[in-house]
Amino acid sequence: MSDNNIKIESLLGDGQKWQHSYEQPISYAPLVQLANKNWIVPQHFLRYKHTLASVNEVLNDISFSNHFSVLAAEKNSDIYLQVAVLSPDNYRADNKAKKLLFGRRWPVEQNLPTSELIQTAFLALKVAREHEVRELFQLQHQEATSTPFNNHHDLPVMAQNPDLVTSGSVETTSLATIITRLVFADAPVTLMSHQSIATGEQLYTVKLNCEDCQLSEFNHTQLSFLASDSSPNSFLHSFINALVNTSNEYVNEHFKYQGFARFSKHVHAERVGELSVSMRSPSSVSLCSMGKQEANQLNFEIDSGRAPQGCGQAIGGFLAAHGIEQPENAHLYPHYL
Repeated sequence: MSDNNIKIESLLGDGQKWQHSYEQPISYAPLVQLANKNWIVPQHFLRYKHTLASVNEVLNDISFSNHFSVLAAEKNSDIYLQVAVLSPDNYRADNKAKKLLFGRRWPVEQNLPTSELIQTAFLALKVAREHEVRELFQLQHQEATSTPFNNHHDLPVMAQNPDLVTSGSVETTSLATIITRLVFADAPVTLMSHQSIATGEQLYTVKLNCEDCQLSEFNHTQLSFLASDSSPNSFLHSFINALVNTSNEYVNEHFKYQGFARFSKHVHAERVGELSVSMRSPSSVSLCSMGKQEANQLNFEIDSGRAPQGCGQAIGGFLAAHGIEQPENAHLYPHYL
């Protein structure tokens, strides 16, 4: 038995083959000792074989919000994630009864590293919340209320009629008028300050007056943001971007796996870099010749397996458009190139 195998066995509990059934170290996998003296096998030397049960096991270690839940499901042997949302109808301010809604599906590959699975859930939550934010941003018109930044507008119609929605003429609506027509989460918006900057950019501070929005980071909140120019349209686009960024920052701080908020500002970026170096640098990861073969084979299986089926002609055209006959890693795609 090799020294590495002895060390791997020492990482396990009595009677265990590995800590999780859905991931296994490759043969001759290296062990790395971290700065805190713990021994680990880096994720890029593990093989993964996720099932619906294993995906749910990972999701059970994720905590976020009572109003948003990441679910795993399976159809025709394909596993996917989907966010369930409990939310009032964003288009009916008079009805606070909550609806059960489901976001788009996020496929989960069988060999997806567990870290990437967790980050898929993280991204799914961000997108689901952004969807809500865009619907909560409303603009009042003479006889109706619109949500100009929502995701349900008919894009083909807009593409076929660009003259109706692009800036083809000078804006006649003033910023002051736009502010009076703005509603976010069923409450008006107040412009607190506006300052022109030497570069021509505009610095705005607005107050959100909502008090019962279930996206709690927006209740009675002030936001400051920059717009590229002083036009009302630039203000509106910069405002929605600031709202989406606020939602994303909320997810960064509150999305946790086993109690750890990976993308929180409290995670020290330089130390993350140091940890990555310790698990990837040749000086830290010493692979024997057999280990290198196993690692190369694993990388080949992962990279070649991600090539989309039936797209060889499209990929050939994509490369030709860049003047490339064969990319450096053409060996990964023998059926394509």
